[in-house]
Amino acid sequence: MAEATEKKPEKESPETKGWLYKWTNYIKGYQKRWFVLQNGLLSYYRNQAEMAHTCRGTISLHGAIIHTENYSCNFVVSNGGGTQTFHLRASSEVERQKWVTALELAKAKAIQMMESDEEDEGDQEFPVEISKQELLNAVRSMSSKLEDLRTCNDLIVKHGHALQRSVSDLEQATS
Repeated sequence: MAEATEKKPEKESPETKGWLYKWTNYIKGYQKRWFVLQNGLLSYYRNQAEMAHTCRGTISLHGAIIHTENYSCNFVVSNGGGTQTFHLRASSEVERQKWVTALELAKAKAIQMMESDEEDEGDQEFPVEISKQELLNAVRSMSSKLEDLRTCNDLIVKHGHALQRSVSDLEQATS
């Protein structure tokens, strides 16, 4: 679903793009949409051809919250202020993890770029203070990522065992 990240000149961010299912409403449910992650922005279109003229929605990842559900293809991206939220579904858990990883990396890069811009505006003589809520959010995010890694590990182990069984069955069938 997500295409391989394309290499671009260093000033531009790598781009991730592909099909995801976006929750539209209770009547239509999840609808297939073309998503593009570039330069710290997640944008979507009805299809690839629409990219030239009509963006249907965009979320800046600088302050975004990315939430995943365990053992599910679903994930949620919101702008942190709660004014815009995308409820998304990938075609598989692995595909979901590719997108979540790309989103988290893009978010980190957007934050880094924002902080470097702020530093360029003036020398910071005082250490940056981090609020308790920001720390809690970071811990929750890391816990969620750890759970995602465990899910991926469980899937790999499960598929590895199934593959080993298949190889054993083939070896027995041919002998």
